[in-house]
Amino acid sequence: MGNNAKVWTDQFSTIVDRYAEQIMDSMDMKTMEQFVFDTLVENLSLYSPEELETEITESYGLEIIEDLLCDS
Repeated sequence: MGNNAKVWTDQFSTIVDRYAEQIMDSMDMKTMEQFVFDTLVENLSLYSPEELETEITESYGLEIIEDLLCDS
């Protein structure tokens, strides 16, 4: 393994953190909001209906499910 590859491997998590910060710093608020929304939708779409119900009720309570269903 070359010297650069070893440094890259040893500091990978630091590089990831700093690069993520660089990306965030380059985003305006509207772009960041869209990114957060898209990421949440992508992640929540992987849940089963039961897992999503559990997530929602544990985070916001059972009544929010009724509110979400009424808005659709």
